[in-house]
Amino acid sequence: MAVILLKGLLLKFPMLKVKHILGDKGYDCTAIYQLIHSLGAYPAIPMIHRKDPPEGMNLDYTPVCSQGHAYRYDSFDAKYKTLKYTQPSECKGCPLSGSGCQKVFKIRIQTDLRKHTYPARGSESFTELYKKRTAVERVFAYLKEYFGMKRTRHRGVRASVDFQLSTLAYNLSKFALDKLNQQLRNSQQVA
Repeated sequence: MAVILLKGLLLKFPMLKVKHILGDKGYDCTAIYQLIHSLGAYPAIPMIHRKDPPEGMNLDYTPVCSQGHAYRYDSFDAKYKTLKYTQPSECKGCPLSGSGCQKVFKIRIQTDLRKHTYPARGSESFTELYKKRTAVERVFAYLKEYFGMKRTRHRGVRASVDFQLSTLAYNLSKFALDKLNQQLRNSQQVA
């Protein structure tokens, strides 16, 4: 379904500029990563580990030093589509820092679209971005449970109208509930 949804996104909303596509581990496959990159977006999808990472990498495909400390994700160069990692803070006083460890690693995401994403997996920015997915999942759960979307038997235009009416009803009820809660908070502060 993800492939159909992503291709339809480009057809239905050609002016929409999508920066990131968030998905769970079920969407961890090379074809989806390639499709996301063809849309000009970047995936934020946790990996399913089918085998151990190569020597010098951790499970997030972040470079590690000879002592096993992970390099820190520093930045992303959009022009060259390169992730930049800097030396771990644990390596500042390491005797191997002059000869055994590199100060900076740069990895092009094109080397493997699945393994190297922007923002880098394991980084704080990846974690913060991925947290936004839980809000979307919560809305999907409400639509399925309380607005009958898990029981839809319509197809085509009727299914689209049913979905749009359900999302409209959800948004209106959420807006009304937020306003009511705000009024209750204001009245409690005054009293």
